[in-house]
Amino acid sequence: MKFKLLAQSVLFGAGLLMVGLTPAQSQTREESQGMVLLRGLPTLDTNHSIAIVELDPESDQFGELLSEVEQPDIQHPLHHLYYSPNGRLYSTGLDPSCSLAEIGLSRDSSGTPVIEGFTCLDTEGQIVGEDIMWATSNGQEYMFVTFMGGTGGDDGGSVGVFDTQTNEVVKIIEARKSQVGEGEPYIMYPHGISAFDDRMVVTSTIHPDMTTGVGNVLTIIDLNTLEPIQNILVENEKPLDFPSSPVEVLFARPDMHADIEPAILANTMFGFETWKIPYDAGSKTFGEAEVIYSGVANETAVPLEFYGTEDELFISHGLPGVVKRYELAALPELVSSGPDIVADPGAHHMIFFTSVSGRDLIAVQNNLLNLGNAADDDPTDVDFIADLNAHTITIHDLETGERIAEVNFKERYNKGVDNVEGLFGSGFVHHH
Repeated sequence: MKFKLLAQSVLFGAGLLMVGLTPAQSQTREESQGMVLLRGLPTLDTNHSIAIVELDPESDQFGELLSEVEQPDIQHPLHHLYYSPNGRLYSTGLDPSCSLAEIGLSRDSSGTPVIEGFTCLDTEGQIVGEDIMWATSNGQEYMFVTFMGGTGGDDGGSVGVFDTQTNEVVKIIEARKSQVGEGEPYIMYPHGISAFDDRMVVTSTIHPDMTTGVGNVLTIIDLNTLEPIQNILVENEKPLDFPSSPVEVLFARPDMHADIEPAILANTMFGFETWKIPYDAGSKTFGEAEVIYSGVANETAVPLEFYGTEDELFISHGLPGVVKRYELAALPELVSSGPDIVADPGAHHMIFFTSVSGRDLIAVQNNLLNLGNAADDDPTDVDFIADLNAHTITIHDLETGERIAEVNFKERYNKGVDNVEGLFGSGFVHHH
């Protein structure tokens, strides 16, 4: 569940089109290789791991793990991958003992990419890391990380501010609902994160135990003071009789496309909606929040991620498992730009690349948390969540949405797939 601020990842079209190469030659291509985080499944006796996988269906190595490092001593897996502006690779994590890590990605003596391992970082007690972004506060760049568990408690949640060179905690931004005054802004179970100018927004999603509490607001943080200044309610229909649980958020802004009018877009996981909150950069004020996409009306549920190419915005919906696409220049309005990409239940993260013959492709990772199900006697079963786990990455033609191939990680490797990211940061422009 997510940022690289200011569109720092490489556009999928930047890779070379290697038309006419032999299968052996095609193996040297890297743009079609993905970094994946794999979840060991208890009933299949497998360990969590980090791996590089070939995702070009035209390659004779399609679906193969080209490099893998396991995490046998961590109960809960690493969660989301992010490249810093200078190319360092980080991952948030679900386990309290490793809620943030730096991953060693390098090349061996032959130049082949390899995963060397990972180092768990000191978060000063912040747990259950989710999303990362890099942004500037008072002229200094920092790494900002959302922690859904914060430093613990029923209404926990924090945003960690880290030194980009040393990985040390500079500040913990925390404001518990139970401790702030009535009507004062709070931070609770933060997940999604995005920013524009000196305003940062985080979502209030769900307690890490998925039972204690669910959020329904966005929190605005002033990047000058690194303090929360406003909550914005994003809740309308309650199809599941839960609070809306805003999950991922995108601050749409002109540096993404010159025609964009600044506004926050937010997906509500349990409300099935996408919201728009206009922003006036001159007065630094937000307009009225409104629903611009209803999953109830469109028979979709659990909207998750925002991704973009140079001219399109893509939004994944976990049920029935579909990626919808919109004109980037029309944001913050959602104007359809092409056919839906029909993936599998749990449609979530994605990367964009070209095949060896030059065909533009999109790979969609299909799962929410890769939990098991009771039918398999899997102790990780959680009703509803288990239905959102196909354990696959599906490959589609970008223009038509046609499904070309898939890798089923449960069938092939006895694991689920939690996240996919382009190798060395290539593959897409990523926004949470």
